[in-house]
Amino acid sequence: MPYAQENVATSWRLAGSAWLLLLACIVGVVVLPSWWMKALSSAGVAALMSRTFVIYHDYVHGAILKSSKFAKVLFGAYGLFCLAPVKVWKRTHEYHHRHNGRIFKPSIGTYPVFTKERYEGASKAERRSYLFQRHPAVIALGYWFTFLHGMCIQPGLVSPKRHWDSWLAVFLHVGYLSAMFLLAGWQVALLAIVLPNTLAFGFGAYLFYVQHNFPSVQYLSDGEWAYESSALKSSSFLDLSPVMHWITANIGYHHIHHLNARIPFYRLPDAKADIPELQHPLSSDLSWREVRRCLALKVWDDQRGRMVALAEI
Repeated sequence: MPYAQENVATSWRLAGSAWLLLLACIVGVVVLPSWWMKALSSAGVAALMSRTFVIYHDYVHGAILKSSKFAKVLFGAYGLFCLAPVKVWKRTHEYHHRHNGRIFKPSIGTYPVFTKERYEGASKAERRSYLFQRHPAVIALGYWFTFLHGMCIQPGLVSPKRHWDSWLAVFLHVGYLSAMFLLAGWQVALLAIVLPNTLAFGFGAYLFYVQHNFPSVQYLSDGEWAYESSALKSSSFLDLSPVMHWITANIGYHHIHHLNARIPFYRLPDAKADIPELQHPLSSDLSWREVRRCLALKVWDDQRGRMVALAEI
């Protein structure tokens, strides 16, 4: 709890600087003269979309700037910009936090996890749907599947009145893309919007996946489940370089984030450094070998007590 206290000036400084850098990189793609400069700016857009999204995620949790009306307007606009409107993101993500690691609860706000028994008893159509949602290509195309469809089109179709802002996000995104195409050309639209969004949202979708689908993860039934232990056993610490921790706004300290989502992202490293029980978490990383291992995991095997690949069933 002591770490769940924000410094308002720090929150504004880090959120504001990230947004300004993001805007500068978008402008750079448009105005810089050479294509290699535009490409570097495009990479900057992707990195800063990742950082600003995690900061937005902290705001929706109430970890930062929750009392500011100005922040409510800014972050509400950013939610539309990043195709994760506040209503649908808050509802699905808070459900995920309340039921993280519970094997028999619906997988809302995260990737579905079947037990071995449920998978073996599923119909062919159910198996195809399940494996499709967890397919590496679907994760890589998070721009389309996780954000544009999952957070905008699907909730907008299911409940148009409740999720009118999801349709507004789609409308604004199409308008932004069209305006960039008409005013600056398809190459700039590609480098300023499509490519960085594909990279950032694909990376973000993989972060959603790997932080709860890694070799040492533990899933529990309702009778065994407890919030605190699930945070430590069902969430990974991503062992990243300082640069990647900056780009991801410390979301890799996921076991601590799940213990207390009100801890601002810039205080998570302090909590890990100061509390001995948090210093040896279940972990993963972004090495190619580890990414392949994590993506191969498909179902939870109660008898083995771990996630397994299809070849092990």
